[in-house]
Amino acid sequence: QDTQDALAQVAQRDAWLQEVATASVTGRLEGQSVGVFVAHGASADDVDQVVSALENAGASVGFEASMSAEWWAPELAAFRGEIADQVIDSVVGVEGLPSTEVLQHAIIQALVPDAVPAGADAPGDVGVEFPSDGAAADRADVLLEVLTRSELLSVSKRATGPVDALVMVTGDGPEGGGTMADVAASVWKQYVPATMLVVFGETESPPVATEAIEHGATLATANRPSIVIATESALVPPQLVFALVEQGAGGSGSYGTAENLPLIASP
Repeated sequence: QDTQDALAQVAQRDAWLQEVATASVTGRLEGQSVGVFVAHGASADDVDQVVSALENAGASVGFEASMSAEWWAPELAAFRGEIADQVIDSVVGVEGLPSTEVLQHAIIQALVPDAVPAGADAPGDVGVEFPSDGAAADRADVLLEVLTRSELLSVSKRATGPVDALVMVTGDGPEGGGTMADVAASVWKQYVPATMLVVFGETESPPVATEAIEHGATLATANRPSIVIATESALVPPQLVFALVEQGAGGSGSYGTAENLPLIASP
């Protein structure tokens, strides 16, 4: 009986937290379009939690795309470099950048119409030819075809207009995966005011999150993505939404239940 009572109390607490969390974020992202990236290893339930939190806050999902294991596997760096070399002439604003960053620019420019990094000139003619059943209509189509045929990227929904924020959902990843994810999110900050990683895991300090936080510490605040370590499902909505609000205002932070982290960004 004592065990049943304890379980009932936990269930009641979780239900109360969920109600409070939902109420606290309602309307906070009203009218915003948020792109959702899903890294290999994230579960469908993880993605559903993030999408639900965004929609309950008034945002819409502008696009949803998944990165395969090849996107961040350290042993496939040479393969990714070859793909970057294929697309570089069709990617705006990447002159002199390493292939890892070129690839992240290519991904966002493939998914969002007319996307260019801050300060870059408008795109010119397509510089890459890629065999297709039908000729690529524009630069973004060429990029998307290369990225999907290489199986680095799969797309559930492509953006039809600008997006205001980008969220990457991750679970377990390879060694170095957290650094890769943070590099990508920092590149994407050149396109939108707010980028963040939501890392799901069984522990308070998943390796992907630890690596991402360490890499973020080397960046200027303006270029630093926020990190949310999602270990309590009831807390995911306020953690995610308030971190995005903070990002949009020019701030950044790392949040979770670990002892050295704040739980939630200040609303």
